[in-house]
Amino acid sequence: MSTYISLGKIPSSPKEKKELLAEKVRMEEHLSGIELAQIQKRIVEFLISAKGYTSDDIETSKDFRVDLPDASFNARADIAIDIEGKILCVIKCVMSSIESWERYSIAFCRVVESYQIPYAIVTDGEHAMILDVINGKPIAEGLDSIPSQAEVQRMAKEIVFIPYSQDKTEKAKRILHAFDAITCPTSNIVAE
Repeated sequence: MSTYISLGKIPSSPKEKKELLAEKVRMEEHLSGIELAQIQKRIVEFLISAKGYTSDDIETSKDFRVDLPDASFNARADIAIDIEGKILCVIKCVMSSIESWERYSIAFCRVVESYQIPYAIVTDGEHAMILDVINGKPIAEGLDSIPSQAEVQRMAKEIVFIPYSQDKTEKAKRILHAFDAITCPTSNIVAE
């Protein structure tokens, strides 16, 4: 009953109940989108002001097409750090439960490019988990652990960009597809 009161109306029919619930979901999704955009903005500002990146190093809301035998969809990098034409790191902005996005972030970095993006970061704007994609393990925690632009440029000279194992690629893509279906069931599907 409190759900309907928060919408300012008590439904008079099952149809109206369904419409009110759909409106509540739309409102919550809109508010979540605003909050995620604020986290993304805060992290971009942090990367520029505290870590020495330039706006040329950072791309926000970058879409990648992911193809499976039975579906195609877009997967989005909230923030991609590009040094000399290669993406070295992707940052996933979340509202909570950083750990629950580790598997997604690793899978994302393994399959969206022809090479594995070496590093993934998951952040809620206050905390961060830095992941080594090749090994599939966390390597550091905290916003201060995010490497500076100068550190990333040094690292880029030593990184060998390798593709992900062909026999494991479909499984990683299915992980992305499952997460995307949960977070946005219709808007990420690509028309054939």
